[in-house]
Amino acid sequence: MCGGNGPSPITIYVSRIGQSNNLSLKQGSVDPGDDTLVTTVELNQSITWKLDPNPDPGRNTDITLVHVKAADTSIPKYSKSQQILVEDQYTAANGVITGIVVSTAQTPTQPGQKPFENYQIGFYVNSDPNKTEVWDDPKLIMR
Repeated sequence: MCGGNGPSPITIYVSRIGQSNNLSLKQGSVDPGDDTLVTTVELNQSITWKLDPNPDPGRNTDITLVHVKAADTSIPKYSKSQQILVEDQYTAANGVITGIVVSTAQTPTQPGQKPFENYQIGFYVNSDPNKTEVWDDPKLIMR
């Protein structure tokens, strides 16, 4: 918590793994080296996604972040995902995306489980002349 003004903002640093369409996400000292980062969030917390200023070896930032959106729960692997961000989709401003956590997620019926959201990061590779948006899908989980 940050001086009684709500939870501290979170910054997630994004880079691209080699020449693939897979992302690497880092948050503070947590660096799984791929997109398996699970970010624990609190109600009213601000989350910012931006390019990693210091990408790990084998990673690069030759991408432009475009969107963050909720995963489609009609797809079986996302069926238990619940919306915990304010909006269904956020659009980047100057390559930075910021979202806010809300408590719209239903309480899970199984004890010990917390509401979570699979979300998707939309980006394009800067060298792609068509600027085709591709997606990767990390996870947010409520504290």
